[in-house]
Amino acid sequence: MKVILLLVKSSKSLFLIAAIASILTGLSSTMVIKSIHEAVKDDTLDVQSFVIAFLSYWLLYGFLSLVASYTVARLTEKIIQQLRMNLSSKILSSTFESIEHHQSKLLPILTEDIKTIAYSMDRLPGVTTGLATVIGILAYMIWYSPILSGATLILFVLVYLFTRFSLPFVRKYAYTSRDYLNDLFIKFEGLVFGIKELTLNRDFSESYLNDQIEPVSTLQNKYYLKENVVSAITNRSTDMILLLGMGILIFLINHYQFVSLPFFGDYITLVLFTLAPLSTAAGFLSSIKRIEASLEHIENVGITIDEVKSESLEINSENWESNSPVISLNAVERSYYHSEEDAPFTLGPINLNINKGDLIFLVGGNGSGKTTLAKMILGLYNPQNGSISYKGNKVESKHLSYYRSRFSAVFTDSYVFDQLLHIKEQQLQQKSEELIDMLELSKKVRIENGKFSSKRLSDGQKKRLSLIVSILEDKEVYLFDEWAANQDPHFKEVFYYKILNYLKENGKTVIVITHDDRYFDVADRIIKLVNGKIAQYAQ
Repeated sequence: MKVILLLVKSSKSLFLIAAIASILTGLSSTMVIKSIHEAVKDDTLDVQSFVIAFLSYWLLYGFLSLVASYTVARLTEKIIQQLRMNLSSKILSSTFESIEHHQSKLLPILTEDIKTIAYSMDRLPGVTTGLATVIGILAYMIWYSPILSGATLILFVLVYLFTRFSLPFVRKYAYTSRDYLNDLFIKFEGLVFGIKELTLNRDFSESYLNDQIEPVSTLQNKYYLKENVVSAITNRSTDMILLLGMGILIFLINHYQFVSLPFFGDYITLVLFTLAPLSTAAGFLSSIKRIEASLEHIENVGITIDEVKSESLEINSENWESNSPVISLNAVERSYYHSEEDAPFTLGPINLNINKGDLIFLVGGNGSGKTTLAKMILGLYNPQNGSISYKGNKVESKHLSYYRSRFSAVFTDSYVFDQLLHIKEQQLQQKSEELIDMLELSKKVRIENGKFSSKRLSDGQKKRLSLIVSILEDKEVYLFDEWAANQDPHFKEVFYYKILNYLKENGKTVIVITHDDRYFDVADRIIKLVNGKIAQYAQ
């Protein structure tokens, strides 16, 4: 069972403590119940002996159940932490292309699936101590009446078989509900990030709500309801099977007299002690199917996103000559689809040398391959043919992490992180104020304790924050993808005449994807792409 394997893998020592504590909890609770049962039957009760025995076992039960619950809770906490960190680590160590392709699946897994596992496993401490109690009571029941215990065990087996029969349905509905939840998250993304477009167009907003969100939400709720109904029917049916079994036993005892009814009355009190924990355990079996559905989604995405064990091996550039290219593209090619309906588009072959201190403008029409070429230069995409070299050394997969760390980039859809803990404190102190002033944000934002004081800014201002972060990272090569596209004329001039000059004066190599032909005179070189080929190369 995956849940048990998770617990063992999380911490063998904690699992062993939890298992021993649960067994001892069962034994001590059994002794408490035995003390009560014998006291009720005994006409000449020794009160002092009863109180001593009862309190001793009662305190032991309380202590051991706390130990068991605490250790299981610790195990659950470790599992959730490990799942979060392992999946986050796997995402960060996977190829950019796999993550880009499966982006819509990741957020539901990091939120909903982890939450499902955490919520379900929160019930595990009560289940483990309850099961331990049931096992202890069963042992006492067998000692007290082997015949009646045999009949009770048959009832418990019937309950288990009935539960096992219903579990595939719970699993099926849990998986289907979870799949529709993926689709629903995508719709919610559109709702949140496309709110401007939806607000402006009433017909579109009504259609999006009624024709896209509602049908998916209805289907998700439908299967979630089926899952819960089957779970509820299973739980109540187990209770009904046990109660029916007790009724049948009374009938058989009355008819065949193999035990007396008063004796059965004593015995039935023991059975009643098992009903509540057994019902809890049966309910948890349905939760296990939810956990397994979530774990399978996590495992599937772990298989789908190709994990890359990056060695972060440095490239030997000790003998690099300053007049050699920093980056060389040697007949690189890459084919891809602009859309599913289109024929494949081929970028390349591209031959290009980028020298230290170059300020290059990469221009071309929409769909000409500029951003794809930029991502190949950055090492985010691998060329399907050809090779990339850094300071005369061919960049292989084992060098990718080191090679990428030479760059800082701002794309049109770059995310603005408020935390700047990855940037050296000295760098923040020396240059942040100058850059904030240069981009005229000093009245809006400042850096305090390694983070921006606010992100409540316009889109253009957030773009300027991204630029500040990029420059503060102090990398060797900078790439800006249409940075000035949504800036007003004043900040276009700040970017092209102040920022680019600032970077050039500091010895940085800069690549700018742009359509702003009025600023072409700023560039050292202009490279124009047409249909995936370099069509113009201006010095």
